[in-house]
Amino acid sequence: MGGLGAAIASLAALRTERLVDEDINKVWYLQQNRIFREATEEGLIEHQHLFTMCEMPRGTRVFEVGDTERVIYFVKRGSVRIVRETADGKEVTVALLGPGDLFGEESLFDHGGRTTHAVVVEDALLCTSRADDLFALLSRDPVLALNVAKVLSERLDDARTTMEDLAYARVGERIEHLYRKLATEQGVPVEGGVRVDVRLTHADIASLVGSTRETVSLELAKLVERGRLKHAGRAIVVPTEMMA
Repeated sequence: MGGLGAAIASLAALRTERLVDEDINKVWYLQQNRIFREATEEGLIEHQHLFTMCEMPRGTRVFEVGDTERVIYFVKRGSVRIVRETADGKEVTVALLGPGDLFGEESLFDHGGRTTHAVVVEDALLCTSRADDLFALLSRDPVLALNVAKVLSERLDDARTTMEDLAYARVGERIEHLYRKLATEQGVPVEGGVRVDVRLTHADIASLVGSTRETVSLELAKLVERGRLKHAGRAIVVPTEMMA
């Protein structure tokens, strides 16, 4: 085989190897997602062609309000913020999602446009599926359908908890609750506590706890001063005693 032919063959082999690696990774990531808990590896391999993996850097707008593309997203790595705009143009964060979460699920049941927009907060690896393909898969597998129902139920519970916090808790308590939740769901155990690597600006936190950036800055400083939260570079550490 000539030099050009050998080069082409080498590139083809490299591409095949890369595709095989991507398929292996795709199945592994699907296995880690709670939606596919109890799904067999054989079943995931059989349906892996329904899913596409893509990387999105921090700041990427995954979709906008009004978008009609019917796609479901699974977070494999990183974090994504779901935002709703009020009538006066203010942005309110309704969810901050991490590995194991899904979003865009309204496309499973509604053919209308998006009512929120999604923004990548930390460089993310997402897995996507066409809503029709996923709906067909769920209709054939009651275990997967039940897992989706559980995740959506948990989302409603989180929304109710947030509403209670907004109604009764002080801003400092809301910030504490936010970081405990992030530590539980996305944190990394370190000496003396759990580190939250999600990079939230004070404006982001204000949107999540229903306050202002100025108030959040003040209350966050108080929490750090009292030892209820700790700075670790650009991250926040929730002390072990605060996780109880």
